[in-house]
Amino acid sequence: MPREERGERAFTGLEAAIVFIAFVVVASVFAYVVLGAGMATSQKSQEVVHTALEEAGSALRPGYAVIVKLDSSKGLLEFMEFDLETATDLASVDMGSMAYTIVTTENLFTSPPGDLNATWTWRYQKDTDELLESGEVATVRLNNLTNTGIMHGDTFTIEITAAEGATATLTRTIPAGIGKNVYVELF
Repeated sequence: MPREERGERAFTGLEAAIVFIAFVVVASVFAYVVLGAGMATSQKSQEVVHTALEEAGSALRPGYAVIVKLDSSKGLLEFMEFDLETATDLASVDMGSMAYTIVTTENLFTSPPGDLNATWTWRYQKDTDELLESGEVATVRLNNLTNTGIMHGDTFTIEITAAEGATATLTRTIPAGIGKNVYVELF
């Protein structure tokens, strides 16, 4: 057959198939890269969520009631008691690492970790360690508070801070009509 009579349709079809296969290969590589990046991003997001939950899980939750006693001489705050528990079951808090700060409109008083005027006992304990864990309740007692000058009619805030960074605050007001040498439950 002479050269002029041969058609090049088959060759053009082969070229088109090769180009099509190249596009498919490039698209699949691109799709693999995009999916890999998406998986890495979702994994990082999952890590961030777990870290946030752990940090939130170490938060403290104080009980609703604060029991205080006013002394018999001037009616000054002598001691206070309140309960603590963890906010979630994801983390635990070392009770020996607690610092307690009492804030009034005029003064600031801090009991650092290990202060003998800040004691705690277990109201409910699941194990024998000093970690406040899910389901456990500790009662904190702050003693010798007459030097704070808090008396009937005063408002104070207690800030509880653990070494791990967990914090809780309570703000209470001692009723103005309360006398001396009495126990009061503040809500």
